[in-house]
Amino acid sequence: MKVLIYFHERYLAPSGGPSGYLYNLKEYCDAVGDEEICFLNPKDFHSAGAFKVKNKLHHVFGTDHSLPAHAQRIEQIFFESRQDGPYDLSGFDAVHFHSTSDMYTQKKNLENYKGKVILTSHTPKAPFLELVEDVCTPEEYEMDKEIFDRAKEFDEYAFSRADYVVFPCGGAEEPYFHTWEKYAQIRDEKKILYLPTGTRKCAPKRSRNEVRKELGIPEDRFVISFVGRHNEVKGYDRLQVLFGKMENVTVLCCGNPGRIATPESENWIEAGWTDDPYSYVNASDLFILPNKETYFDLALLETLSYGKSMLISRTGGNKLFEGMEECGIYLFGTDEEAVSAIEKVMNETPEVTSEKEAAQVKLFEEKYTMERFYTAYKDLLLRVLKT
Repeated sequence: MKVLIYFHERYLAPSGGPSGYLYNLKEYCDAVGDEEICFLNPKDFHSAGAFKVKNKLHHVFGTDHSLPAHAQRIEQIFFESRQDGPYDLSGFDAVHFHSTSDMYTQKKNLENYKGKVILTSHTPKAPFLELVEDVCTPEEYEMDKEIFDRAKEFDEYAFSRADYVVFPCGGAEEPYFHTWEKYAQIRDEKKILYLPTGTRKCAPKRSRNEVRKELGIPEDRFVISFVGRHNEVKGYDRLQVLFGKMENVTVLCCGNPGRIATPESENWIEAGWTDDPYSYVNASDLFILPNKETYFDLALLETLSYGKSMLISRTGGNKLFEGMEECGIYLFGTDEEAVSAIEKVMNETPEVTSEKEAAQVKLFEEKYTMERFYTAYKDLLLRVLKT
């Protein structure tokens, strides 16, 4: 078989979302010499077509157009969807898209495409809503509301046109029902497939003591770590509420600041963006994932790979880990549940904590390694191509 993953290699990175998810897959494919799975790349997919589109856009909009950058991108997607190319899909048995907007750009190409079309949407809410609520500012949205609202056409087309829609688990689909009223009408049960996410095994680059010394955190201080965007969907605001209910706790955050103000407290530490969040999480006593909505967080699996007690909200893909307290994984719905779980971890002996975190590593090795993910993905592709 020959399968194209419609994602350019230059955007792959060991981070969150599809770029990290696919970075791990590409790295594994290269390691095992897989030539059946291809990515967009400069060698096989030259950018001449994209260059032509860019030039045409300058002609359409002019060089002095006043549209905000995000509104320009939406207009560009609509424009590209009406063009031939720039990539020839005909030589592939299947094309796997990882965003609804990417798939929409290929709308004309897909009209006569005979292979299978697969979609995985990684967002923790309807993709068009993430664009409106998390990417552009409220002022940008109001300025070009009609353009931004049209972005829902990307989602409607992609979920309708796809032959198969892949989720990591049933819970990961939950945010789409919650945030997009039309999703239930568009959804086709026969198209839904599940493929549990896998990731590479991660390891801290620095020791717990090194990080704590650098940040001035006493060794006996209880520390809660957070990694991710500082917004509501990731639960950054909810973390602040929990912080206000706790005593003798330090919060250590990784990630770029957002629109939500950071608490002014000596017990709230912002490490900023880092390519080594694992060292900061390892330096803490509890990793928290307080998402308002969630798909299936890669940070959770990465933390699982080296073991750290974790507190995660009872939402979306997190629900797959319900009832795993023996592995040091605690779920919460209310603030009271969260505080109770934090206090439970605070009062555990080091021996009990170590046993639970060792159980996490075992769980990772049994279910969420790249080898298991890769094998399951190849099996899924073979099943799809036989239909």
